[in-house]
Amino acid sequence: MKLERLKIILGIVATLDLLIIFYAIFIKAYPPSLTMGRDPTSYLIIYVHIPSAWNMFSAFTIALAASILYLWRGNVKYDYIAQIGVLLGVIFGGVAIVTGMLWASEVWGAPWNWDPRQTATLTMILAYIGYIALRKSISDLDRARTFSSVYAIAAFITLPITYASAIMFQSLHAQLPQQPLTSLMKSILWPKVFLGFILLLLFILIYYRRVMGEEVI
Repeated sequence: MKLERLKIILGIVATLDLLIIFYAIFIKAYPPSLTMGRDPTSYLIIYVHIPSAWNMFSAFTIALAASILYLWRGNVKYDYIAQIGVLLGVIFGGVAIVTGMLWASEVWGAPWNWDPRQTATLTMILAYIGYIALRKSISDLDRARTFSSVYAIAAFITLPITYASAIMFQSLHAQLPQQPLTSLMKSILWPKVFLGFILLLLFILIYYRRVMGEEVI
């Protein structure tokens, strides 16, 4: 698909994504049970926090698969995909942490509590920032690609640890099934998660189309 067409599709999907957020705000799509003792509108952050967290996991998983394929087949296109996967994972992870801190400030009383999920997520993002730093520190491109691919595979261990952190340890962070989601909220959240994943794929495709034949990072 041509780059310009991908950009048009990206604009359409991004617009739909924003419209869902505005719709959730307009109809006050938050649990009625939260109206006592706290600001219920703060719960609207779930429509940004959860899609961002899932995109973080998805992006790092894509980077893992692309890194394995690069080491196996040696095709630089997989290295390009791994690079953008890591970069997007760090960006979406940053959004997830910031929105999570905003929610924690309202519900837990402080934006940062060294909760197992918060701590594990931060550790994972720092591990992948190390991937970017590693690439920049190696001048030889072939070596940079090989070493960073190995690093991305090793860094992936932080993902299942992060996901399981709220289950394995005593955590303030509730898992999604434990959230007081109404049917209306689910009908808004799941399309938002789906559109977020489509945005992730479009970002990867656009980046891939733009850098093919160019050296990046």
